[in-house]
Amino acid sequence: MEFEALRGLSIVLLLSLHSEVYDPVVFGETLKHIGFFVASFLLGSFFFLAGYFTEMSLNKPKANLLTFAWSKFIRVYPPYWIALVLFLYYLGYTLKRPDAAVYAANLQAVFSPGFVKPVLTLWYISMLVVFYILFGGMMFAIRSSLGLGIASVAVFAACYYSHIAWRLFDPRFFQYYFIFLAGVFFFRFGAAREKLYNWNPFFKIILAALSLPALNWMLENSQTEGGFFLLSVDFFILSWILTALTLFRAGIGNWHIWLWLSTASYFAYLFHRPLWRLMDDLLGLEANMTAVYLHLTVGAILALILGYYLQRGYDRLLALLRLKR
Repeated sequence: MEFEALRGLSIVLLLSLHSEVYDPVVFGETLKHIGFFVASFLLGSFFFLAGYFTEMSLNKPKANLLTFAWSKFIRVYPPYWIALVLFLYYLGYTLKRPDAAVYAANLQAVFSPGFVKPVLTLWYISMLVVFYILFGGMMFAIRSSLGLGIASVAVFAACYYSHIAWRLFDPRFFQYYFIFLAGVFFFRFGAAREKLYNWNPFFKIILAALSLPALNWMLENSQTEGGFFLLSVDFFILSWILTALTLFRAGIGNWHIWLWLSTASYFAYLFHRPLWRLMDDLLGLEANMTAVYLHLTVGAILALILGYYLQRGYDRLLALLRLKR
């Protein structure tokens, strides 16, 4: 349940982030980078969980490359295509016609920002698909953990070289690459996982707190590239994930609301912006603090309710059509 709770917390943080409540106008100059910290933690949590559950899926008795690819495709792509249409024709995002195949294939994370522009919000789904392709392929081809680690470093180096040489891969790809791999290993090494859980919670809180100053200094000085930045942001993400999972292993993690939020998360992520635009149009809202607070409260609740029932309905549709594997 701690993993469902982490996903539930992350979607709530995502909706609060997209409401723009973390704007410096609200939190002041001292906390002007709070939006970056919130975004890094919640997106890092999503990628970490994706890695964890990918390894879990591949450990099922009848798992193979075909069933894995199909399960990811049928769960990710059809809802994503609907969201992409809404972003283009309702929210008014413009794309070059020759780039349509890239967005339809969900590969903008590979070709942005050098060749195509990233679509707000939907870039995450593309990066998730790219991670599924890269890590899924490696995990099927290489079963040893040492081999997977070496291959992952080699693939990271090749992707980084292509980023420098040919402007491929969104820079955020490198920020979350090893977070996904950490999720894989967190499932794979059960004994180590339990030892981490059993660490003194106070020590974990100290680690999480220590991750803040160095990363904040880099943000203050615009040092947002290079190895030290990646190490700092990944240390921040992983230390806070471990702290959150530890907290959720206590009684708070068993609250039913977390499972409900986790179920709602994917469709709420895809469709909250079109829903908020509809709400703004109906109420005549403009881009001001009133809209921020309404998105944060009523808009977030509506997005979660919509996401929950869309996910349940989509699951039933897949079962009815016998498309689940």
